[in-house]
Amino acid sequence: MKSLLLSLFVLISFYSFSQDKSDQAQIETTLNTYIDAFYKGDTTKLKEAIKPRLNKFGYWKNKETGAYEYYAHMSYDKAMDFVQRMKDEGRSRDENKIRTVDVLDIGNHVASAKVIASWGIDYVLLSKDNDKWMIEQVIWEGPFLKEYKTESKTTTYYLIRHAEKDQSDKTNRDPHLTEKGQKRAKNWANILKDVNFDMVYSTNYFRTKETATPTAKAKDLKITYYNPRNLNSKEFLKQTKGKTVLIVGHSNSTPMLTNALLGEKKYDQISEDNNSNLYIVTVTEKEKTSTLLKID
Repeated sequence: MKSLLLSLFVLISFYSFSQDKSDQAQIETTLNTYIDAFYKGDTTKLKEAIKPRLNKFGYWKNKETGAYEYYAHMSYDKAMDFVQRMKDEGRSRDENKIRTVDVLDIGNHVASAKVIASWGIDYVLLSKDNDKWMIEQVIWEGPFLKEYKTESKTTTYYLIRHAEKDQSDKTNRDPHLTEKGQKRAKNWANILKDVNFDMVYSTNYFRTKETATPTAKAKDLKITYYNPRNLNSKEFLKQTKGKTVLIVGHSNSTPMLTNALLGEKKYDQISEDNNSNLYIVTVTEKEKTSTLLKID
């Protein structure tokens, strides 16, 4: 009974965590669509991002006095007209250098976020109807200032050891998974089904590749092979920044890499009979945190 309750607790925790991640991804998509609409003069994109009851207003910094002055109210119709004029007057652009979206808080039906774009900084309130997050209200200030240009994206790493391997031939250094291991690999894909992975990493061994494959296929992602001795490199950290990443490794390399990502020796090597550890490492500009779960 105790084991059953623990399993239910883990599954419920995963469901809630995954739902939050899914909501965050949806909100980030809406915010980027909103930026694209103004950058590219695209009314179709704007319609996807804002609600008809939009209420937007802002403050513009007076160059002479340095004071921020109230700058016009923008309704849904006015926003549409403004974006259309951007296109008609040839003022659209494909701007990626000044683009930051930061989800601040997510409730059951409402959320808050911050957007940094070429015009300045927006604080945004969104609501969720029919499983879609859209923008309700915006308060902003401009023009864009250099101190706005910051990155506060969250990076999340999921690290697991390969599933059960065939140990019948002790001389075989690259065995396949057993039937039990194949079932576990499929179960990982089910457990992680609601996590929006951007990348899947695996060492180049049958047992790790076969563990990673069901999840990679479910997410329509290619497996990237890595050397665990140099994965925690500047290039890897740059490529994965702001993304959600699954990393499949070994009894020694998985906790070793987890510790490297955290910058501290927190976890010991995994015992040979343990294939159920799941390490979740979250990295932001301010902190690094981790959680260890056992999924049997």
